[in-house]
Amino acid sequence: MFKSIVKCGDANPVSMVMPSAGDIKGNPDTIFSNEMTIRDGCALSTRVAIHNQTLVMYNSYYARKACTIENSRTDQKALVFSVITSGKTCEVINGQQVEHGVGSVNMGIMSPESIHIMHLAEECRFEKISVMMSECDYQKYNEMYPVIFSGWAKYFAEAKPYVSEVDDSEGKILEAARELQNSVFSHSINPHYVEGLIVECIVNSYYRRHHKPLPDSYSVCRKIFKARDVLTENFQNPPTLRELAASVGTNECTLKKVFKQMFSITVFDYLNDLRMNKAARLLADGDSAINDIAQDLGFSSQSHFTTSFRKRYGLTPKEFREGKRELIDLKEK
Repeated sequence: MFKSIVKCGDANPVSMVMPSAGDIKGNPDTIFSNEMTIRDGCALSTRVAIHNQTLVMYNSYYARKACTIENSRTDQKALVFSVITSGKTCEVINGQQVEHGVGSVNMGIMSPESIHIMHLAEECRFEKISVMMSECDYQKYNEMYPVIFSGWAKYFAEAKPYVSEVDDSEGKILEAARELQNSVFSHSINPHYVEGLIVECIVNSYYRRHHKPLPDSYSVCRKIFKARDVLTENFQNPPTLRELAASVGTNECTLKKVFKQMFSITVFDYLNDLRMNKAARLLADGDSAINDIAQDLGFSSQSHFTTSFRKRYGLTPKEFREGKRELIDLKEK
């Protein structure tokens, strides 16, 4: 659960509670919204999009009078980054007050015990996009993109919260954050697109923070995600590497190099995995001729299909099908 407490002058504090990713049941890609207005005080609008165990939160603030907002979460630790997308504010980070303007980026680990404080001056207006990736979701991202996420593992292991400012002089994080903000306002969230933006923001933040050169994968992150989606949707009749690269706006060399960096697998091997998984299902569940399956999956010949299948499963398609049928017969007996 994510909780905001607004303290405005002598008025009683007002709380607003939003669900965390762990609170959501059912459709994981859902948008929740809430608005709160304190008379003559602060107007606060919040939208939350949930993707798996990651929370994407948009906040809009307008302080008619000076006020303080305390944000906290009650579930597990989270990898958090936030970007001011318009206006400016002042936040308390590790006990120090820090002014933030458009493009200001903070990133760190937020524990259930920590409280994030914002001091809003009179007539202060700003918008902010935040991503809170739960520790369990972080582990999934780290498995998928170890080059990108492994650097944060040590901070999860530490007891104290960790927060750092990130230099976004090139504006890449702000650009991605604004697109992420737009996706929160959309009622049709594309999970892969949101995932790509999250990765892009965190990647740029980490590498800017540690003054390392950005690897190619980050400038073309969304293009590579799109390429993966194209392969997933068209693996039975896939485009050539040149066609695929052109369709997502990059070149063949970059596509091959960055795809391997991001997914730890080549484009060819990823495509072959899709085909082999489909082939195994067809052989196990249907009676289609092996030659027909080979043609449907885009193989040039049955022998080519058989060679690829044996390399993946250690059996020919015929042996695999017969083995599955024997298992079915044993179960029926």
